[in-house]
Amino acid sequence: MTSSNLAFELFTLPTQVDNSTFWTNLKENNYFILQQTKTQKSGLMRSVLGTLQNVLDTKQSPYRILFRRVNGTSLQVAVAETEKKAAIAWGWIESNLLPLLDSLDNDETEPFVVTKINSIVTRRDSGTDEISTDEKVRKASRSFRQTFDVSPTERLVNYYSSAYHTNRFTSQGWLYISENYLAFYSFLLGYETKLLLELKDIQDIKKERSKRGVFSDAVKISMKDKSEHFFSNLFKRDEVYDILVQLTGLAMQRVLKSTALEHAPGSDVSIDIKDSDIDAIKDSEVSSNKMASLPAAEIRQLMQPLKTNLAAQKRDERFRARFRLPPTEHLTHSFSAVHPVEEEVASSEDHERKTTNYSGVLSLSEAYLTFNSTDQGRYFEVVMPLYTVRRVEKLADKPDAFPIKIVNWHQSESVYYLNVNTKEYDEFSATLTTNLRNQIKHMRMMKQFLTTCASEAVISDKTYEEMSAIPGGLGLQFEFPGDPRKLKEKSKMKLWKKYFNEYGRNLTISKTPRFAKLIRVGLPNRLRGEIWEVCSGAIFERFMNQGLYNRILEENKNRNSLSLEEIEKDLNRSLPEYKAYQQPEGINSLRRVLSAYSWKDPELGYCQAMNIVTSAILIYMSEEQAFFTLSILCDDLLPGYYSTSMYGALLDQIIFEHLLEKTMPKLHAHFKETDIQLSVASILKINGDELLQATDDGAFMNILKNYFNHLDKPLYPNSENPKAKNLTKFNELLLVAYREFSSVTDELVRELRQTHQLKVVAGIESFTKRSAVRNIEDAAGLDKAELGIIYDKFYNVLYYKQQKPTERNDSKMDLTSFEIFIGSLASWAKIESEDYQLDRQRQLKVAKNFLHQLFNVFDRHHTQHLSLQDVIIGVGSIHKGDLNAQIKLFFDLHDMDKDEHLNKDEVVQLSETLLWIFRNTQDEDHLNAVSTFLHNAFEYSETKGDDQYLSLASLRMIVLADEILESFFDHEFALSFKLSEKETEQQRSLGREIFDNLLATGAKLASSTGVSRPQLKSKLTDVSLTSSEMQATIDSIENTKLEDKNDLINNKSDKEDHQQASEKQSDTKVDQEEMHSSPVTKANATAEKHVIGDSDMSDDDYEEEEEDLSPDVLEEVDRLLKEYDDEDED
Repeated sequence: MTSSNLAFELFTLPTQVDNSTFWTNLKENNYFILQQTKTQKSGLMRSVLGTLQNVLDTKQSPYRILFRRVNGTSLQVAVAETEKKAAIAWGWIESNLLPLLDSLDNDETEPFVVTKINSIVTRRDSGTDEISTDEKVRKASRSFRQTFDVSPTERLVNYYSSAYHTNRFTSQGWLYISENYLAFYSFLLGYETKLLLELKDIQDIKKERSKRGVFSDAVKISMKDKSEHFFSNLFKRDEVYDILVQLTGLAMQRVLKSTALEHAPGSDVSIDIKDSDIDAIKDSEVSSNKMASLPAAEIRQLMQPLKTNLAAQKRDERFRARFRLPPTEHLTHSFSAVHPVEEEVASSEDHERKTTNYSGVLSLSEAYLTFNSTDQGRYFEVVMPLYTVRRVEKLADKPDAFPIKIVNWHQSESVYYLNVNTKEYDEFSATLTTNLRNQIKHMRMMKQFLTTCASEAVISDKTYEEMSAIPGGLGLQFEFPGDPRKLKEKSKMKLWKKYFNEYGRNLTISKTPRFAKLIRVGLPNRLRGEIWEVCSGAIFERFMNQGLYNRILEENKNRNSLSLEEIEKDLNRSLPEYKAYQQPEGINSLRRVLSAYSWKDPELGYCQAMNIVTSAILIYMSEEQAFFTLSILCDDLLPGYYSTSMYGALLDQIIFEHLLEKTMPKLHAHFKETDIQLSVASILKINGDELLQATDDGAFMNILKNYFNHLDKPLYPNSENPKAKNLTKFNELLLVAYREFSSVTDELVRELRQTHQLKVVAGIESFTKRSAVRNIEDAAGLDKAELGIIYDKFYNVLYYKQQKPTERNDSKMDLTSFEIFIGSLASWAKIESEDYQLDRQRQLKVAKNFLHQLFNVFDRHHTQHLSLQDVIIGVGSIHKGDLNAQIKLFFDLHDMDKDEHLNKDEVVQLSETLLWIFRNTQDEDHLNAVSTFLHNAFEYSETKGDDQYLSLASLRMIVLADEILESFFDHEFALSFKLSEKETEQQRSLGREIFDNLLATGAKLASSTGVSRPQLKSKLTDVSLTSSEMQATIDSIENTKLEDKNDLINNKSDKEDHQQASEKQSDTKVDQEEMHSSPVTKANATAEKHVIGDSDMSDDDYEEEEEDLSPDVLEEVDRLLKEYDDEDED
């Protein structure tokens, strides 16, 4: 990475900041200032300052670079965590910006700097929060990524002030919600709390009251590992809950894909969290965020905050679900409007008509204009495809309103009075005009499409023979079920013809309460298929994809698949009592529809029971109609029902139980008491009294079976009223369903699916994991717990590899994913962002090469992808391997030419690999071991012609001669692969932290006055190796001419003697240190998450700190020291 690239990583969008007194100027010139935060010497003051930063959310990097503006204010243009990094950015500015700024006028400098820095940031951070339009989001996202070890591309949704409750303490801090994580951070008086939860591991989210039960301001998060987390003091609790439900829903889709299962239940949301470049930003929004003035072209590159994108996606999904629109539609405009409709008065015998004004919402998307009434008890809904609109004009009858008249394909006129201002109307008109022009190409398909709609023939009064020519279901050839006379087909057809004349038909139909009433009365067999299409939205899909069905069949006519084999098994079991499915014509028709769907959606393919529903709808629909209706049914109306896990049915069973408890609590309580399983049948309120007498599943089933067998029986067989006598129990069932359960809407069911899907998917995921682990062919010596760890980490990597929730994962791991996977198992294999810096390029190259070779060893079939079985065998061979196996593994990994010998370069590569693995060790013994290894490798290398090489036997001998290397290959390398769960870290009380802090300060004071006091902290020697040190070691050994060669065993003996002497001296030193150590020291060593003060302060710093302490603080410290001495004496 070049110095320019390193500098580019530090720049931020130019943002106005205050010249705070908490900053010290390190460097400055006429245009820029390099500043560092003032360090508080007092540990107590650092704790207080940290607390203020946490409460006020002002945590920031310790170094920053400001640009001086002409008006005296400053713009922050770069931040850094270390002085070294800050110097890199400062040097780049001096070399690349200062010479150009000197040649510009004063009023030209700021636009130049802002444009230049903004261009760098937008190119570098495309798709990240660093180019968010919201300055607060940029700042909070930066704090979030600094605090938690997450990817730089992780986008923050929002952050909230919150309290986190544990068994011992409540911490007030900040709750962060990103696209993949839920995090909490708090720092109060030196007490630090960090929590990072993966959204995919959340099993349940519940709204709760605060711990004292007073305010409804809390959320409880339940994880798959049975742990619970309680957050309160959330002033926007409902917003937090809604965002979490939405994000976890998306996470569940990715979980099911990454574990090779089906789509997640609930709404089929298609979301790309990392797209949506903003089209334009209002000037008011820019100024409110203190963003520097930018050119319009640069501003357009900035991104909306992810919260805004998610809100828009949620709004779009609800809009599409409300009107059954294709997934390509997005809501662009939505206004309140009044829609006058001329209707016939229901009670009038003279067919009197009057105008009814429906108040509602008019909405516009790319291809549809919709209207739905919002008046209580007055239902009216219009879905108008723009390709059916022939003319739009503005009316002038009301100057104070904005009325528009729309004429559709069937020459029906409709008027809407928009409740908007002039600007909104102009924007709406411009968008509508553009969208209409884009739909002209689809208008050409209208005539052909309408020839397939039976409603057109009904309006045209065509004869039965003419209607038979319109594509329809198998009932046209094999007769429809039922007696036409008893079904009153002609009377129903007249009612529907009248409705079509008044409210439109097929693509232009409007839905009124009369529409629902006519459906309850019963559909004519000839119109049944088309009305099903209209109600499900399949008619829109069929129009936009004309010819797709036949094209799929043609393109796949000579192909075979497992789905086709399964389809063949079920064809003769599909409604065998119906005549059509006793003939080749019906069987072939069913085969074609099921086969076409399996090719359209190969992930799902075919699932048993699809044949039953398809065979039913084919009686009333053409093959093309049935194909698109089946797609809507499987993908949207009943997601997850037709799948191997049937998670959709499991989810709706939970929802059904929830609704039963809400609507019929007495019956629900009875079922719970008698342990009757609700999954055996639907609950009918009509049979409530009898069901309350049921005591087991058998009685429960008998009651319902008897009821269903008599649904066609008269409800009032002895009534003298002819109309009442014709009513059946089925009519009663529909009446009760519409009256008693009208609150159970489609939108409510979708929301409940999103709310409860976490539990179902968690259960499916757990079952899938158990099944996968149980069916592993070769466990490679690993037990179930270890296999479970590998399974979790394997699919965790695949989960985050997915860029979109709609992408299917093939359960294979590539090299990039493998590097992350190994890093999650072994700490030495984790490549950090710092490893990409310029001074670590050699070390990074060594790491990449080693991991690539290890990947090739794992890749048994040479496919450049690893399956779970490949990974288990590879990790198992290392984790369970003995010393000789590990030595051979390293030998093979570095034998690049596979000649069973290591040449000079390969030996050097092996030593570099060892140095890289040992880079984080906190002692010099490992470095010395590698130096000794390289020394001995060249000294005892074998000769082959003019070349020197090292055989496997020689490598084994050299390793065994060194205790450090022998220990590493014998067990340390294998044990570095952590195949066990981390132990939960224990938190310490706030009071103890404050006490330790004051005690540490007192100990430092005592040390400075010459009084021997317990040392609370010790600074470890940092022996991390840089690439330059590593290369110097290698070069020195390569260039050394060895004059005196000693026997390897003698070398080892000498080394052991030296080590024993060193250990004895070290033990003596340790004993002395332990005599002066305190129990608090050991406690601090284990509490990694909660550390008070810094451990790297010099003696000079301690002297300065003493001067900073006030007399009150000194008195408190002295008192604590006396108490501490008293405790020691006791």
